[in-house]
Amino acid sequence: MENLKMKDSELYNLIASEEKYQSETLQMIASESIQTKEALLLAGSCFNNKTSVGNGDNQRLLGSYYAGELQKLTAKRVCEIFGADYANVNTYSGSVANFTAYSAVLDVHDKVLALDPVCGAHQSHGDGRNISSKIYDFDFFGLNKDTLEIDYEEAERKIIENKPKLLVIGSAAYPRKIDYKRLSDICCKNNVLLMADIAHFSGLVAAGLSVNPVPYCDIVTASTTKTMCGPHSGFIMCKEFLKDKIEKAVYPGYVASVHLQTVAAMAFALENAKSDNFKLLMKKVLRNAELMCEALKKRGFGIFTGGTDCHMFLIDLRPFGIDGRKYAAELEKIGITVNSKAIPFDESVLPMGVRAGTTVLTQRGMGEKEMEEIADIFLELIENIDNESVKEKLKKKVKALALRFL
Repeated sequence: MENLKMKDSELYNLIASEEKYQSETLQMIASESIQTKEALLLAGSCFNNKTSVGNGDNQRLLGSYYAGELQKLTAKRVCEIFGADYANVNTYSGSVANFTAYSAVLDVHDKVLALDPVCGAHQSHGDGRNISSKIYDFDFFGLNKDTLEIDYEEAERKIIENKPKLLVIGSAAYPRKIDYKRLSDICCKNNVLLMADIAHFSGLVAAGLSVNPVPYCDIVTASTTKTMCGPHSGFIMCKEFLKDKIEKAVYPGYVASVHLQTVAAMAFALENAKSDNFKLLMKKVLRNAELMCEALKKRGFGIFTGGTDCHMFLIDLRPFGIDGRKYAAELEKIGITVNSKAIPFDESVLPMGVRAGTTVLTQRGMGEKEMEEIADIFLELIENIDNESVKEKLKKKVKALALRFL
């Protein structure tokens, strides 16, 4: 860093500022986590110098022996953790993993059924603003309005009516468990492929705290930057009969030069996910999410579905009549980051909720006392949303809390 400071002060200042910002604020965006020092080092390793095209022993460029061995080691660790027949670790993110998986089993304009993004699925699952909806013909199932559980009966009905080639299930905001076995039974009866996106849950699955979809699904995609607490990257797992299709879809389909340095960081994150310390961390993440939901409910906030089964939750702001965009912006000003999100079945023009998570807070060592403290800050802010002096006091309180857990 001292060399960087001398050679490129502008870039140094940006990195130093970001590091300071992260240390003095509370990151509650559900898709964020803190990487280990080892993973950060590996992301800057000598593998940056190598151009690798291909996978494992099937390399297109000479001098790629160690690149291939790295890919094989990382894929082996994926298969060991999740019990997969095959894994490809060369995709750059969860979204790229999704698009690669689609292209492996679908033709342009093929029919796909997915959980509606309005109900918490990811944009790459056919959202009208996403390119996936331009390439494939997506239809959606949602949630039962009374129970707020996934409407599996609607999913089965739409499969029978529309005869899709693929069903995609996954969540970027829906916080409850998914019944992969039930979906598998539905898909098997109707000759439909089943794909699960566990980008948000991969670390929880690895720790044995969330249902593993691999036994039930033909394809499973994941990322390593959320609860896996690793680099920004993704991987694909599949049944043996789809191995060749996935392999070809990755290369030459989507990925040419592999980001080997990121694969190296991913390999370390996967090995770390086998440890007792990681499993204990994930248990604490879940506990903190439960505690935060209860603390917020006691203070008058709504929690969509009443709670959570994972690291994230959706806070309903309708009891206070404040929209999620305004509240998220004001939280950011005092040093807490979340993101605005619409509440399913709410017809308001503006999103009336915010999505939050507890992974980073837990990694920093926070527990029950701090969840209560943060819930107090949430309440004091929303009750004084236009009071600048109160907000300045809260900003100092957030900074003091953050600095206690460096």
